Amino acid sequence: METVVSLENVVRCFGKLAAVQNLSLEIGTGEIFGLLGPNGAGKTTVINLITGLLRRDSGQIRVLGFDPQTQARQVRRQIGLVPQETNVYGDLSAMDNLWHHAALYCGNLDTAGGRIEELLRMMELWNRRNDLLRTYSGGMKRRLALARALLHDPQIILFDEPTLGVDVQGRHVLWEHMKTLKSQGKTFIVSTNDMNEAGALCDRLVIVDRGKAIALDTPEALCAGLGRDIITLQTTPDVIDPERLFAGLDVQAVTRPEPGWLRIETRNAETHIGEFVGRMSAQYRLESLRIARPTLDDVFLHHTGRALRE
Repeated sequence: METVVSLENVVRCFGKLAAVQNLSLEIGTGEIFGLLGPNGAGKTTVINLITGLLRRDSGQIRVLGFDPQTQARQVRRQIGLVPQETNVYGDLSAMDNLWHHAALYCGNLDTAGGRIEELLRMMELWNRRNDLLRTYSGGMKRRLALARALLHDPQIILFDEPTLGVDVQGRHVLWEHMKTLKSQGKTFIVSTNDMNEAGALCDRLVIVDRGKAIALDTPEALCAGLGRDIITLQTTPDVIDPERLFAGLDVQAVTRPEPGWLRIETRNAETHIGEFVGRMSAQYRLESLRIARPTLDDVFLHHTGRALRE
């Protein structure tokens, strides 16, 4: 793939807080690339650096060969941005919102009308084109925001929390639109902390924590690379000392998702499962047991920890 966005040792600080620390990555054409991380990890800061809305302190950024800090006009012609907050005008119709955007960003207004109709039909909003946006659902507003970002036909779309506040049906509709646009050669950079979204959408993703890239690969490779199986079991009564009970069985981590339940990370669970059950049954009543491969949730928690971030 041709590289369309590259970051090399990028640093951005807010006072003493290092929001982005020596971040390097490359994003290819026609790719849906995910920025995955906890709240406050620096995902939105990365998007704002790529668009040129923020200035970096050091490092290099190139968007289709242009520097967003010194060649902002060239970069903004090639990118579309859907911010985390759906900043549409609620007292205007969808048509008026898009015409307002066209007047600001489209060089040729003679063709804007046809483009607006094309996008509203694509986003399944044409029949509601004259309704005020305050009557739209959250999913409809997000689809309109995507249509607005596409109005000047950019090559790269940056989507911050694509389905924030969107119901299940609306989420899948947005995902399908993004996949269709990808098949047409568009590149997406998606910021999310939704594991289902990251797994369903992203060709590759980077896990960012405290502004650093700590893992980068396809979702499938990241899960496989964890090298662990997950055993979830329920007992009566609660296991008092699971680390001691399972000593010698290659247990990597033990957590208690809720009372009576244990979540055990171990290598080659099938090899040890008989011994797990035997030790449990000698002292406890085993109510439920399940073996599963790691998910993106497991990968995410492994790399970022379990502490709540605010």
